[in-house]
Amino acid sequence: MKVSIEVDLTPSEARELLGMPNLTAIQETFVGIAKDKLEKTGNLVDVEPMLKTWTGLGGVATEAFGALVGAALKVATSDLPTKPSASPDKSTSDKKS
Repeated sequence: MKVSIEVDLTPSEARELLGMPNLTAIQETFVGIAKDKLEKTGNLVDVEPMLKTWTGLGGVATEAFGALVGAALKVATSDLPTKPSASPDKSTSDKKS
C-alpha cells in the first residue's frame, strides 16, 4: 500500500506547524550588519576569518575535515603492491596445524 500526502505551505507556515522558531528578524539584522561592514571595508575584506566565525566550530571542523580528506588522498595515492602473493606463507600455515 502506498499513501501520499501533499501539503502546500509557505516556509513560515511550515515553521509554525513544526514548532520551529521564526528567526527572520535575527537573520535580517545579521545580514544588515554584514552588508554594512562589507560596504565600509570595500576590497579590504579578508574572507577567511569571516568564514571561520560563520562555521560551527570557528573553522576547527573545516580544518579537521581537510585533514581527513588529505589523509584519505594520501592512502589512495600511495604505492600499493601490484600483485598479491600467489601462495600462502608456509610458516604461518605450519603454526596453525
